[in-house]
Amino acid sequence: MDTTLLELVDPIPGVRPAEQNRSRALQDRFVTAGREVLLSTRLDDLAIPALAKAANSSVGGFYSRFETKDAFFEFLRHRMLTEHMTLYSEHLSPSRFDGKTRQDVSEAFVDVMLIVFSGHWRGVLREAYALLTLRPESWAPMKARGQYLRQRVTELYSPLVSNRVGLEERVSFAMQLLFSALNNEMMNPNLSFSIKDEAFRRHLIVTLDTLVAGDLTLPVTGGEGKHDA
Repeated sequence: MDTTLLELVDPIPGVRPAEQNRSRALQDRFVTAGREVLLSTRLDDLAIPALAKAANSSVGGFYSRFETKDAFFEFLRHRMLTEHMTLYSEHLSPSRFDGKTRQDVSEAFVDVMLIVFSGHWRGVLREAYALLTLRPESWAPMKARGQYLRQRVTELYSPLVSNRVGLEERVSFAMQLLFSALNNEMMNPNLSFSIKDEAFRRHLIVTLDTLVAGDLTLPVTGGEGKHDA
């Protein structure tokens, strides 16, 4: 297992250890319920009685496993990140790209990110991003994920890109644009493109692949050395 994955499964303050099968089953029911409820409810509006009902449990059952709602959410977030890291490891395994092209890597990367941003953790992911400004310390595992992905994807692209000068920087910028587009779509339901649109997927792949290739030339407008205001 990657060392980054190990960092995501450390004990979480406020989460009571589930040492028996019954306790683990109850914990898992609350995770499933929280994941589903947060698809349509913001974390601030998540009521423990409603969560307990969705988990087929009770308020007392919730507090037997989690001291606070914040501790519960941290547990959800760590579960989500661990599952996502497993997805990245599987979908971006170097063995899957033997004999493949740069475009194949771009397509695989976009597709796994679409799975991440549209899957059953979507509500938890939305709240994790929304809390970053309020809880800067929660950025650490998200940053670790980004570093892992940048390294993995750069290694996949390296033998397939003719222009390797500045490759890591181009991959970093392309990833930042990709995450921004996906995050913006998740936070704002009124955009022109939805994560379910094939055109959205296609544009993401083309944009990522073009940036990584590094064969762009900037057009000169308004005369040499001049730019329109």
